Amino acid sequence: MWVSDRVEQSIQHSSARGRKIPRWALPAFGYAIAAASLVWVFARFPFAQLGEHLRTLSWGWVGLAIAFELGTYFIDAWRWSVLLRPVGRPPFGCCVQAVFVGLLANDVLPARTGEIIRCFLLSYKTKIHLPLALTSDLILRIMDGIWVVAIYLVIAFQIPMPGLVSRTMWGFGIVMLLISAVLLYVLFHRQHAHHFVNNTSWAARFVQVLEEIHNLGHWRELGIAMAIGAAYWALQLLAVWAICRSDLFYFGGSQVAFLIVVRTIGTLIPNAPANMGAYQASAVYALERLFTEPAEAKILAEIMFGFLTLPLVVGGVIAIASAGFNLSDLRRHAHHAHMTSRLHLKRRHPEDRSGLQRR
Repeated sequence: MWVSDRVEQSIQHSSARGRKIPRWALPAFGYAIAAASLVWVFARFPFAQLGEHLRTLSWGWVGLAIAFELGTYFIDAWRWSVLLRPVGRPPFGCCVQAVFVGLLANDVLPARTGEIIRCFLLSYKTKIHLPLALTSDLILRIMDGIWVVAIYLVIAFQIPMPGLVSRTMWGFGIVMLLISAVLLYVLFHRQHAHHFVNNTSWAARFVQVLEEIHNLGHWRELGIAMAIGAAYWALQLLAVWAICRSDLFYFGGSQVAFLIVVRTIGTLIPNAPANMGAYQASAVYALERLFTEPAEAKILAEIMFGFLTLPLVVGGVIAIASAGFNLSDLRRHAHHAHMTSRLHLKRRHPEDRSGLQRR
């Protein structure tokens, strides 16, 4: 408890000294996006037709979609454990637990807080230091960005792309190219990267991140994790395809891939819990571009959101129960884990923990 109290005091001091943006600003921005998106989606929403769609759903396809969606995050845990093999070989079960707890946090807390929480929980449960867990999660997100760009480039030759989607994807692709180039430069030119960081005041804060990237820079594991990403995205495509089939929408592979790309980019900015609003709005936009009637697009977007989100909440609740924590711990440590990660970037103390209380 003494160590926890010291860390808590350091976190409070660091937060008070370094906070420039009010804590409420990012959640408020996310909720504003959600509110505007929901107003647009529910304008003239065909509630009577929604009931008819729910009565005629093919529940076999719904069950298959849920299985694919859950399987996606077991794959996510697998590639995370592979990426971390060189630095600690975390058990697959711990990775699965952390992934599903993070998903639940994303569904009940704004601004995608679950990304930090899942790293924190993995660090708490294993010998993986928190900065290392955070860096590995960042690398996975970069890999996901590369996969999204690759999927877009494949389907761009098969279906006509709206101008907004094309411009957004070109911008996103350039950003991903630059980030990937920086990552490769750090891996191939370690001394040059350190020299640049040490001689540039604004970049000095990234020295710990560079160290963690070097620790994870094993090409075999990086390549395997990238390859596993193909299965990760394939299962997401299958989940959306199956939920569409359950409501008698017979989209082809390229059309489903287009829907996935738009939904991913549309929910890229951290917003409300479960990406509510942004999820439906981006899905409706994509479906309308696929020549779906607006009313039908809104109904399918809500069905997709409900049946592909609720199972993740259930999985997260089970993961928390198996970990021995409760939801109040989860909410309290969202901010705590974030500030702890900032302290670890300044000084590395493996014994520092957040004082997470067991139930």
